[in-house]
Amino acid sequence: MKTVIPRRRRRDSFMPWTQMLVDALVILAMLHAVFWIRFSSHYFLSKLGEPDYSIYHRSFIPITLILIFFLRFYGLYQLGKLWTFSQEVMRVFKAVAASVLVLMAITFFLRDFSYSRTYLVIAGLVLALGVSLARAALVFFIMDIDRRRGSLRNILIIGFDEHARKLMHFYRKHPRFSARINSILDESLNIGETLEGAVVLGSMKDLPEILKTHKDIHEVVLAKQGLPVETVLKTIAQCEKEMVSFRWISDMFGLIASKMTVSHLGGVPLLSFSDSPLGDWENRFLKRTMDLVLSAAALLFFLPVFLLLSILVKLDSRGSVFYRQKRIGEDSRIFTLYKFRTMRPDAEEITGPVWTTENDSRRTKLGSFLRRNNLDELPQLWNVFVGHMSLVGPRPERPFFVSQFREDIPRYMARHTIRSGITGWAQVNGLRGNTSIEERTKFDLYYIENWSIFLDLKIIFMTFITKKNAY
Repeated sequence: MKTVIPRRRRRDSFMPWTQMLVDALVILAMLHAVFWIRFSSHYFLSKLGEPDYSIYHRSFIPITLILIFFLRFYGLYQLGKLWTFSQEVMRVFKAVAASVLVLMAITFFLRDFSYSRTYLVIAGLVLALGVSLARAALVFFIMDIDRRRGSLRNILIIGFDEHARKLMHFYRKHPRFSARINSILDESLNIGETLEGAVVLGSMKDLPEILKTHKDIHEVVLAKQGLPVETVLKTIAQCEKEMVSFRWISDMFGLIASKMTVSHLGGVPLLSFSDSPLGDWENRFLKRTMDLVLSAAALLFFLPVFLLLSILVKLDSRGSVFYRQKRIGEDSRIFTLYKFRTMRPDAEEITGPVWTTENDSRRTKLGSFLRRNNLDELPQLWNVFVGHMSLVGPRPERPFFVSQFREDIPRYMARHTIRSGITGWAQVNGLRGNTSIEERTKFDLYYIENWSIFLDLKIIFMTFITKKNAY
């Protein structure tokens, strides 16, 4: 009897090589274009005149190889990596920046030829933009082919819960992955039922038979929680037997852990939470620079507003203009947070530390207006300027509440590995005031684990258009 070996379409296997070829061609084209801009267009004055083109031309191949090396170093040719566009652009910029630094170091050793460092800087900026745009264009081209051929990557998900819904929404929101969850296994659902565009095929025990009969399934995602280790391992083995990729939504800590790494020490696999991108000094420097520049500009711009609101607060009720409160920030350090006062001076003398509620009777007339329009938060720009806070980050909380939450909320203290923020990912998604701490912590951890300068800019933009304000 002939043995049938299952074969699955490895639709992504050609992508790294295609991407590498496209990147190389774009890099070479950009290097030639920047040479013309720098030396032949007369946009930039050069005391040396137009240099020997042949020498630069011979250097373009080594430069391309160095750039390709760093693009690979930053994981941009790895199979199975799911980068959003902003994450991919950030990695491209890092790879190009590293390449430019290496190339500038090499030029110091060139004694018989003066290689223009201005050229390298301009080329770096153009290359970062050019490679990013070319990658986006390639993705749209592949997406169009997949759409025409109907050759999306089909995913079967085991267990239908909140995480399954979020993953479905993610793939719909990011068509660049050319993937869709089109089938479900869940014993609590009826066979043939359609949920979020996916069809229920049966229960988890039906997986082996379904993988044999549905050759269009390319990946299985295990979303069901609380399964014994033996069941998970058996599921992985069933997928590997049929040449199907396997992913696992593991929420074992009660909170989403979007990034984890496995280290092998002495042959022992150790599972740990991945460091935040803000663990890298260059990212911390970039974020701090943005905080300094924007907070300084905002303090100057809002100076007349500060003066006006200070007068109005003083006229509205007795007490100081600013409300000072101790908060827990980065590394659990205590700092003084500043706000325009929106409540009576004796607001917590009877109640003690409590959350603000809707229609709180302790607020002043002007205070309601300030809180409704987030104007009471403006003095925190000073906290940002002096380094106590960042423009974007998890909101700082009072020591009284932190001592409670650290005992009750898993991974709550992980929020304090970076600077607290005036606004944050949780706040722009509607989690402000007296809302679920568990949900806020999930959003804060997502921000920490997925930080990028583009995410910060997105949050700042969303802060100005979000409609939900604090009480």
